[in-house]
Amino acid sequence: MLFTSLVLLTLLPAVFGQSWQQYLDGLVQALNTDGLTSLASASAALNSSSEGQQVAQSLSTGNWTVFAPNNQAFSSTPLNLTSDIGDLLSYHVVHGNFTDQTSPYPNITLGRTLLNNASLVQLEGNESQVLAWSKGGNGILFVLNNGTIVPVVNKTVYQNLQVLVINSVLTLPQSLSNTLVNSTYDLTTLAGALSSIQVSNDNSTNSTTLLDGLDNARGITLFAPNNSAIATANCIGGLLPNITALISLFGNHVINGTTVYSPEFGNGKNYTSASGEPFAFRTNSSGVYVSSAGSNWARIMRSDVLTSNGVVHVIDSVLLDTKFDAAAASSAYQSAASAAASATTETGPVGVAPTAQRRRVN
Repeated sequence: MLFTSLVLLTLLPAVFGQSWQQYLDGLVQALNTDGLTSLASASAALNSSSEGQQVAQSLSTGNWTVFAPNNQAFSSTPLNLTSDIGDLLSYHVVHGNFTDQTSPYPNITLGRTLLNNASLVQLEGNESQVLAWSKGGNGILFVLNNGTIVPVVNKTVYQNLQVLVINSVLTLPQSLSNTLVNSTYDLTTLAGALSSIQVSNDNSTNSTTLLDGLDNARGITLFAPNNSAIATANCIGGLLPNITALISLFGNHVINGTTVYSPEFGNGKNYTSASGEPFAFRTNSSGVYVSSAGSNWARIMRSDVLTSNGVVHVIDSVLLDTKFDAAAASSAYQSAASAAASATTETGPVGVAPTAQRRRVN
């Protein structure tokens, strides 16, 4: 009896290993049957690397939504599909199956993907990257991807997967600096301003630019004034001789250590800026507005612009707050770090509670 049990234990790894491989084989066959032959070939390649095998193993259990590029998408993409296919496909897979909860634009729904390569994602608490989508007036879903709109053109199902067919291969969120110079977002003036301001590194006599500092942070929310907002903000020119005040001003546009997506604006939580000032939000018939410590209200013109280390929300005015509270800023960052350390991976819409969640395995 003991011998039989030992034999069974030695066979378990092979049995479980075969299980996900069989699942992957079935998925590839189903994709071929549905005419998604290019995606089928890319999925079959998952078995050729340890990272790809982890993706396949994850897919074989639980519920997932796959945003599946069609053949035309693969043939027209400028991306190099011969390397890092596991990372690319990971960004097309979202935990859970909740796209039926998507609200019409300008509301944004976000889901947590499988992409968690530390060289590509620098969110707080080692969180995986998110994907953003919405729904048009015609009821058609579309993904918001680096300044482009990618519509869902068909739907199908494979076992535990909801498969949403899209006509473009999604590109991964870029660094903050690369995102700000993307002309789609009208933030090039802000990029220039942040890259011209020198700040001291902690515990170092060296300095870096404010933009570089934000680029290297883990978990950043930036309320980014667009080009017109900065052009009409007379206060910025007046602050140029006072770099300390200028840094405080831009710090009051940043939440440091926490990525706050648009569904979380009205969740009742308190958010503090990198300069230690409290943010406030309000919504009316014309849109969603943000303010720093009771300063002017700026309308959020475009929300949930995803970056590799956080999120950008484009606003139509500079937040005219130059106050700085070091103690409040430090306390807020420490609280953010503590919250990130105990975070869970959402299996429902990000920022919408309650949802069924499971603890993240690092």
